Order: sequence, then C-alpha cells, then structure tokens
Amino acid sequence: AAIVARQLLPRTGKLDSDAVGPAKVRETSKVESLWPDAVNSLAPMQQRNEEALDRWGFKDTRFVARWVDGQPAVQMASKRYGSVGERPSFQLWAFFQRELKVSMGVRDTLPEKPLPDLPPPADGLVAQLSEVLPNARIRSDVEARLRGGTGHALADIWRLRIRETLRMPDAVVRPETEDEVLAVLRAAESGSVRFAVVPVGGRTNVTSATACPEKTVDSRPFVAMDMRGLSKVLSVNKEDGLAHVQAGITGSALKEALRKQGVTMGMEPDSMELSTLGGWIATRASGMKRAKYGNIEDMLLEVRLATTGGIVWQSHGSKGSVGAAAFSRTSSGMDLRGLVLGSEGCLGIVTSAVVRVRPLPEAVEHQSVIFPNWDLGAKFMREVARLPAAIRPTSCRLMDNRQLKLAQALREDDSRGQLRTLAKQAFLRMNGVSLEGASAVTLLFEGSRQEVVLQKRALGPLVRSTRGLWGGASSGEAGYALTFAIAYIRDFGLDYRILSESLETLAPWSVVASVWPAVQAAVIEEHRALRIPGRPFLSVRMTQLYDEGAVLYMYMAISTAGLTCQRALQVFQRLEHTARRAILDAGGCLSHHHGVGKIRAELLPSGLEPLVADAARGVKAVLDPRNVLGAGNGAWWTPPSSLTPQSQPHQERLSGA
Repeated sequence: AAIVARQLLPRTGKLDSDAVGPAKVRETSKVESLWPDAVNSLAPMQQRNEEALDRWGFKDTRFVARWVDGQPAVQMASKRYGSVGERPSFQLWAFFQRELKVSMGVRDTLPEKPLPDLPPPADGLVAQLSEVLPNARIRSDVEARLRGGTGHALADIWRLRIRETLRMPDAVVRPETEDEVLAVLRAAESGSVRFAVVPVGGRTNVTSATACPEKTVDSRPFVAMDMRGLSKVLSVNKEDGLAHVQAGITGSALKEALRKQGVTMGMEPDSMELSTLGGWIATRASGMKRAKYGNIEDMLLEVRLATTGGIVWQSHGSKGSVGAAAFSRTSSGMDLRGLVLGSEGCLGIVTSAVVRVRPLPEAVEHQSVIFPNWDLGAKFMREVARLPAAIRPTSCRLMDNRQLKLAQALREDDSRGQLRTLAKQAFLRMNGVSLEGASAVTLLFEGSRQEVVLQKRALGPLVRSTRGLWGGASSGEAGYALTFAIAYIRDFGLDYRILSESLETLAPWSVVASVWPAVQAAVIEEHRALRIPGRPFLSVRMTQLYDEGAVLYMYMAISTAGLTCQRALQVFQRLEHTARRAILDAGGCLSHHHGVGKIRAELLPSGLEPLVADAARGVKAVLDPRNVLGAGNGAWWTPPSSLTPQSQPHQERLSGA
C-alpha cells in the first residue's frame, strides 16, 4: 500500500488537490443541489414521489439486501442520494453482523403484512366535517388515519411494521386556508360531535407527538389536521430580510421557493425533505447550519396561531398588511413567539410565520478533517467553539469511528476506487492516523468569498494543533449528504429485527466528555441484564456548537432476534429509558431539538419546575379552555396510569362531555 501511495501521490506529499488541504473557494450564483444526479432540486422530487407509510422517506428509496456474486450485499433501491449506496456494499452487510455480533440471513426478514382494520369513525363526525371542508379533503380510510396518528419514533414505526395499532384518529382533514383551519376548530368545540384536533406536519417527529391519547385519558373522537395544504410563500421582503410563509411548507420546498427569490432561510434539519415550518416552530427545532443562521427561535420574527377564539397575532408590524413588516425584538411586554415555540400543537395551530431570510451565499465549500481518535476530534470542536461566531464554519460535525466506518461501507468503491482508498489509508498511516480508531469532521463554509476565506484560514492552526489531516472537499460533501440518507438505514435494520433510535442532548463543556461514556456504560449494563442476543451498537457524533456546550447526537441499536415483536419493543424502550436517564444524570438536557412529545414527557419533571408546568397549563386554559388541541404533549401530557376516580370529572369537563 505504501508503494501504491508513493506512486499516486504528487511531489507535494498530498493525496490530490481535492483530498488534502483547504480547497479553493468556488464562486456560485446559487446553492446547487447535493444530488444533481437525481434532480435539480428537492421540491419537485417531493411532488413526484410518494411517501412511505411504515418507513422513512419515499417509497422508491430503501436499502435492500441481495446476493451478488455469491455474497450478501446491501444496496439502495434508488439514486436519490447520488453515490450513497449506489453500488452493492458487501461491507455494509458485514458491518451489521460485526457490530451487533449476530448472524443475519438475507431472506430472514420481517414479513410484510396487509394494513390492519381500524374501528369506523365516530358516528356523525365525517358528516360534520363535510359542513366546513370539501369532501375531497376529508379522509377516513385506514392508510390516511395511520399516517395521521403516527410519526417516526421507533415505537410508531415498529408498531406499523408489525401491524399492531394503538388508537388512531377517526379522520384526517387537509385545510388550505387559515379560515378553514378556524372552521374545523370551531366545529370541534361547538358542533354536535365534539372532537379533539391534532395538527400534523411532515410526520417526522420522533416523540410520538401526533399519537392520539388513550381513551382512558380522552374519550373524544380525534381528527388529525394535515397542515401541508397551507404551503405557500406569501411574500418576500428582501430589503428588510423577511419572508411571510405558510406553516405547512416542507423544508426542501421552502428552500427552493426562496432560492428563486435570491434568498435563503438557512434552516436545514436532517429531516428537511419532509418536515415543515410549522413543525420546526412547534418543536423548537434546530438545523445543520445553526452556526451561521441560528436555530428556529433566531429566525422566527412573527407567528400566527389559530385557536378556537380566533387568530392570535402579535402584529408588531403593520396590521393592515400582515407579514409586510416585523421586528426582531421589542420591549413591549411578553412575546407570543416564546409561548408558541416548543408548544407541540397543544396551544393552537401555527398557520403562518414571518421568518428572517438572507441573500444566497456567494460561495459554498465543503471540507473534511480526519483525526487519530475521538478525543482529538472533540478537542478540535472545543477550539472551534472558542472562535468568534463570525468565522466559525456554517456546519461542523464530528463523527466517531463507528459512523466513519458506516460511511465508508455505504460508499463501497469499485476496484479502481479501492486502489485509491489503499493509497489514502497508507498516507494516513504515514501521518499517524489509523482508520481503526479515527474520527472525522465534515465542514461546510457559506457566505461571501471573504467570509469563506476567513473561516477556512481560522481552522488551519486548529487542525495542526489537534493532529488533524485535511480529508478533502468530496469527503466533506459526501458526509453532509449522508446525513439525509442515513435515516433509511434504520428501516433496513427493522427488516432484520434490529431496533434503533437516535438520542440528542446539549451538554455543557464541563461535562460533555463524561456524558457519552455514561450512556454507553448504562446501556451495556442493562443490555447484559436483559440477556438479549449480541451486543448493542452505540455511536455518537458532535453536531451544533455553542459557547457553553455542544450537542451530542447518539445512536443506539440492538438485535431482537428470537424475541416476540411485542417483547422486542418493550426491551428496546427499557434500554432507551436507561440511556435518557443516564444523559440527565451525567449533566445533559432532556432534548436539544427533538422536543418532548409523549415519549419523553415522563422525564420532563427532571428539568421543568412544577411552577413552570403550572404556568404552561394556565396559558392553555386561556388559549384553549376546552382542550380542543388535545394531543397532550410535554407539560400537557397525562399518563394513563395517573387517572383516578377523582380526576375523571375534570377530564370529562375538558372533553366537552
């Protein structure tokens, strides 16, 4: 390998102009798609492709295993994500078995089953809804109701896969105007059939936030409100840097619509192909470009909230022209934004918002850096966080060795590519880096040409002081694109009874080094106590950086071979609870950007004072006195076991019975 490396390396001792050292700034008049082989933009792709029901993403895109030349291999069924999974990967199949210490059979998959039967909608409900909406936008078929009552939490998807259904909404409606949203809410409160409403966006929540409460908690019929009918950019004010946008638009469609206007919001969560603006606001979301553009709370200037009493609208700007003007801050008392952010569909329904936009960047560059181990990579991240905010990279994400190996397996090379890989590995070894223990950072730079030059220049000394090696622009771009494709890996695992989930937390710098080891130790111990097969797969990356701490995004997977489907979920939920408890005990927060929903609500008292929870319930009593928005998430969650005979009358009153 060393001989091959010497033959391929130029005299400079670098792999090639793309592989080592900061690349030259590429000027561009627009931000190009990461996946030009698929389509020129993500928005038309969403319109042309049908979304999966019991898997992530789109029906035409999934990882499948098959025999290739007598060996098992894994390949993605579409080219939606460019080179990710485009070749049969023998390494990926081996990766699963090696990391989990289990044997897998290509054909030993979870059987596909027909959709389950659901109870019919409540008597008179559909007829009542048809009085306020056209029949074409009211659905009560099984698939629509399953979509309306589930997100992408592991529990939601696993139950869909094994066709074990809990309570689902009686119907799904799709309003297209703000007035139609209000009409449904008023019908829920005052119609002959009293029902609860749960707003649904892109169905990407991982907290069971859109699940209907059990009937022991709320016996009313439930209606899921699909907000994607409100998906327009209503106005763009370039001079003030504002855009008034309806809440049901998806991230990719919003990015494309704003690009045509020469601006960007800069909000790019991993789920941006499907998640919506309203969902970002309701969950207090964050994105991969936080360092430059901020979190959703930094972008949100005004919000319109539909309630049973009408529209709530702060209207700091002109009342005569909604969305034409807004202020980033005022000293005029309480701010509506602070109440709506993180409310998870329980105070009202976000119909539109005024958000901050900026001109499209002049230059966009990717890069990557490889480190000998995780600790040196984490040290680099700490130093990046100490840089002035203006010269930090737009995105800076550190992946551990397991994720690095997973990324390599997903992009398995042909014979010529394997030769190039050997050369790179040889170069790394000569510089003290072994891929057996290495970590890697993917970088994205955006802004004016001068900004990008300064951002890259500021990182040079940090890379050298932490023994890092520049890994190249193509690796950085591939790592960024991998973020969008990796969600499909979980569904491939489910095919083989491998259950997995992500956990995220913001941890202060003073404890960030101890959080992940604490989670690993707790999960491994619990896994051993449960006596389930193999070993847990545990992996972490460090994503958003703050002055006070960093976000740890953790993955956990286990094989449940030999367990019943119901027992498999129970075991995994026990391990997940163990991991979340370990995060809190080690000094991390309950959630940085996924929200609370129902899954984390039991742990919410650990970080929420009772008086704050009481205040949240008091706000709801004013905005939604009859609990029409009945999702019951976060501070408004009611565990079924907590209901007592004494509490039943109160529940009946809230239910409008």
